[in-house]
Amino acid sequence: MGIVTMVTLAVLLSYGLVSREAEVQGDGRRYKEAYFAAEAGLAEGREAMRIRVGAERRYTFAFADMQQVNEPGLNGGIRPFFEVLPGPGAPGSWNSLAINPADLAPAERQSPSGEDYAAFPLQENVRYRVFVRDDEDDTDDGLTDTNGQVWLIAVGEVVGRAGSRPTRAVIQTLISNENAPAVTSPGNEMTGGGPANTYSETGPGPTILTPVMTLNSGS
Repeated sequence: MGIVTMVTLAVLLSYGLVSREAEVQGDGRRYKEAYFAAEAGLAEGREAMRIRVGAERRYTFAFADMQQVNEPGLNGGIRPFFEVLPGPGAPGSWNSLAINPADLAPAERQSPSGEDYAAFPLQENVRYRVFVRDDEDDTDDGLTDTNGQVWLIAVGEVVGRAGSRPTRAVIQTLISNENAPAVTSPGNEMTGGGPANTYSETGPGPTILTPVMTLNSGS
């Protein structure tokens, strides 16, 4: 009986260790999926903000065009959150990263040798949301942008089994609009120079062409 008891305890202990190790590995895998979902949402949100702002240098009117978030943890405060990419459902819904096999090209559903995959992850439990809020600039109402910079926040989430906690990853970055064209020219053109690397000093006297110092790379 003693030997049977010891063997039973050893089996139970081994089973517990294996279960905990599998749980840790599963959490790591789900966090990576949530992180990649947040990265995808961040890239899509950055492009959406670029298109929405256009050639403007400030984000004030973009705030007025988006829905303010009023949810636990995301409502109130000095600088409110705005929904950049509203989900397809009711307000506060998520954007799904689920894969529809019908949308995949034949090569994407086959192995390198040309064999069809029997099954592959459809990512039906992976989703994301993207928010924007003003940074700490000259105003404190959170609705007026004065420095052309705002915080873009992406949340990726992997939903577990019923009753289990979801796994989330949050990424935020400070963005500024660069749609407006920048006027530049080679050399010292902005100060009156030209392609001959000379500076034209105009005045009451004769025009003097002064060579401009250039740096030559050695051989």
